[in-house]
Amino acid sequence: MTEPILSVRDLTVSFGTRLGRARVVNGLSYDVEPGETLAIVGESGSGKSVSSLALLQLLPTPPARVEGEARFHGDDLLAMEDDEIRSVRGNRIAMIFQDPMTSLNPVRTVGYQLIEPLKMHMGLDAASARNRAIDLLDLVGIPSAAERVDDYPHQFSGGMRQRVMIAMGIACNPDLLIADEATTALDVTTQAQILDEIGRLQSELGLSVIWITHDLGVVAGIADRVVVLYGGAIMEEAAVDPLYEERRHPYTRALLASLPVPGADRPNRLRAIPGLPPDPTRMPPGCPFAPRCAHAQESCSQQAPELREAGEAHLVACHFDPEELYA
Repeated sequence: MTEPILSVRDLTVSFGTRLGRARVVNGLSYDVEPGETLAIVGESGSGKSVSSLALLQLLPTPPARVEGEARFHGDDLLAMEDDEIRSVRGNRIAMIFQDPMTSLNPVRTVGYQLIEPLKMHMGLDAASARNRAIDLLDLVGIPSAAERVDDYPHQFSGGMRQRVMIAMGIACNPDLLIADEATTALDVTTQAQILDEIGRLQSELGLSVIWITHDLGVVAGIADRVVVLYGGAIMEEAAVDPLYEERRHPYTRALLASLPVPGADRPNRLRAIPGLPPDPTRMPPGCPFAPRCAHAQESCSQQAPELREAGEAHLVACHFDPEELYA
């Protein structure tokens, strides 16, 4: 059995605020296998993006406090010095951020922004780095790449800017690509093109991918395994097909119930999850989903459930047997 490319254990992230420490990631543990696509899903505020930023030491400390362990090829990312983590970021681990318009420097050409990491991490000279930048833009489907390499971000459409971000992500042939809501702001046609592009590149380059999203429709088509986060903790983890078919945690069931059903005989009224996500400065002592859960009992609000096996390679954090809850 191969060793995981990334092994995260007991990752905790909190921020100092005027109201006390806000705990936004609470004991997160997962593995990413070579060539695997791991989807991390959940509502806004569940800790998806913050947990990934913490891995690359991209959170300001203070006010952020990061604890735990994140071993990448055996080395703990969280214990690395500044020069060590800089040699990993954009090189061995790359990240596609949510909004390419705010992630790209508006006063630098896309070519400049592609060439910079190539020279820094791969040691290419200016001419070789420029040729590589053109090849990368062509690889991700930018038409007339040799002419567009000297354009600025505002001269590209949203979909094209996202393609530029993908090109930057794969520029140095990373082992792991973190895609943070990489298609959220795109129309469905462009979204499908970007998903196909990343899938093709993953197949050709052997990338492992962490896909962060709240879009469960996207996850169904691209992921090998899914981690469902709520209140900074894992509610359920399983391979994509068992998770969608069995939906063992009440939160997972509620998320999937809120999706429209294509091809239904008549439109179904979407079911919203009542209530609001927990306040990270006042996390409940029990299950974080208990105040919004239709199946919650007194024990749920008093003691947090442990993440336990509920089938082959299927983990659930719930006090109750799913077969009893949904009988």
